Amino acid sequence: MDQVTTHVGHPGLTSAEVADRVRDGRTNDMPARSGRSTGEIVRANVLTRINAILGILLVIVLTTGKLINAAFGLLIIANSAIGIIQELRAKRTLDNLAVIGEARPTVRRDGVSRPVTRTDIVADDVIELGPGDPLIVDGDVLEAASLEVDESLLTGEADPVVKGPGDQVLSGSFVVAGSGAYRATKVGREAYAARIVERPPSSPSSGPSCATGSTGSSSSSRGCSSRSAC
Repeated sequence: MDQVTTHVGHPGLTSAEVADRVRDGRTNDMPARSGRSTGEIVRANVLTRINAILGILLVIVLTTGKLINAAFGLLIIANSAIGIIQELRAKRTLDNLAVIGEARPTVRRDGVSRPVTRTDIVADDVIELGPGDPLIVDGDVLEAASLEVDESLLTGEADPVVKGPGDQVLSGSFVVAGSGAYRATKVGREAYAARIVERPPSSPSSGPSCATGSTGSSSSSRGCSSRSAC
């Protein structure tokens, strides 16, 4: 049985408000996880049209016996290796995001806190955060007590970012220290992690352009988070 506790902070949505959002389709309906296997990635990057053309030319050059002229064959290896490495890195990022999507966040409704599945989250839900908790949807921080968030899956930056009330947090990141609560502002296919799944990045460092600079002080990261461009 799920544990239900009362909370003296922000009470969250009422049951009626949750029902209204479910009826309006403002739920965390995530896209189905998609992606290619490692074998499919290798085949897709090796068996390309340009590699086929270069391969035919390589065979023709080799028949002449002048091996030095066949050096361009290294382009086949280079093109394939670069494509495979980039796509495998993106696949690893998507796999990590998929694991985050399986978590059971704790939300506040009718003044009590209870764990729910990720698909039960609706817009404006108040979600509690603690060390190790993943952020399932995008939102704005309401409460923070020494709250630090790891955004490395989104930005590639390993240093945690300090978050305070009013700061924006993105799905795909997770809490490394402190505690707090945030209000869900973007759920389902609008959330940042869902957009990555639907449109895989070329490398795991792809992320919101302003977030990539969040390595300085907490004040600079808050300034970035407050921009609508994020």
